[in-house]
Amino acid sequence: MVGSPAKAIMDGLTHFLQGLSGTNAVLLGLLLGGMMAIDMGGPINKAAYTFGVGLLASNSFMPMAAVMAAGMVPPLGIALATFIARNRFTADEQIAGKAAAVLGISFITEGAIPFAAKDPLRVIPSCVAGAATTGALSMFFGCTLHAPHGARR
Repeated sequence: MVGSPAKAIMDGLTHFLQGLSGTNAVLLGLLLGGMMAIDMGGPINKAAYTFGVGLLASNSFMPMAAVMAAGMVPPLGIALATFIARNRFTADEQIAGKAAAVLGISFITEGAIPFAAKDPLRVIPSCVAGAATTGALSMFFGCTLHAPHGARR
């Protein structure tokens, strides 16, 4: 009951992304980067990651680099914020920021979820903007990655 609609959504997203890949690499990076941060490890994030992995088989390595870089931005950005602006975060949030840093360098976007859950109207848009910018810059500079991250599910 749930599997068929979810598959249709994922197939539609993949088809849409494949249509963009030849036209504008920066726009594709912007879109993939935003997708990596919009739900921080949820189905949209997984669709972008799967798209990047799928393109590896066709020797297209730039989207994978954009996806990987963008997926690291939310937890690393939050970790940086808790370090630079300590007076704006509680002691518990500062500890969570350290954990987010470790998760971010491990490409685990979910490290930003506790912060997004507490203040979604500010955290989610800023994470999406940062990740989208990162994805676009990665594509603009022609960064490539020839292997997917091994621990993704």
